[in-house]
Amino acid sequence: MEMNQAMEILQRIAAAYTKFDLTGDVGKKRIELWIDHLSKLPYEPVLAKVDEHILNNRFPPSIAEIKVRQPEKNEFLAKQKEWERHAKYSPKR
Repeated sequence: MEMNQAMEILQRIAAAYTKFDLTGDVGKKRIELWIDHLSKLPYEPVLAKVDEHILNNRFPPSIAEIKVRQPEKNEFLAKQKEWERHAKYSPKR
């Protein structure tokens, strides 16, 4: 996710929870920490988890509570298709 999207999520959490303060020295550190972690996550799924959390919980979320698992990239199928393509055109023995 981009930095402006991460800030939008932080502002959304801060608007919903008064204890999630983004001001002062602690707020600055909180922003840095959250942006560091949020930047590695996809925006839309995290936003959906934040909205769900806001609807169902009295306290602000932790990063772990809104983290979305991203599927690992599996390059095997692409490699296998490439091998099959090359096998079609290789000389038969």
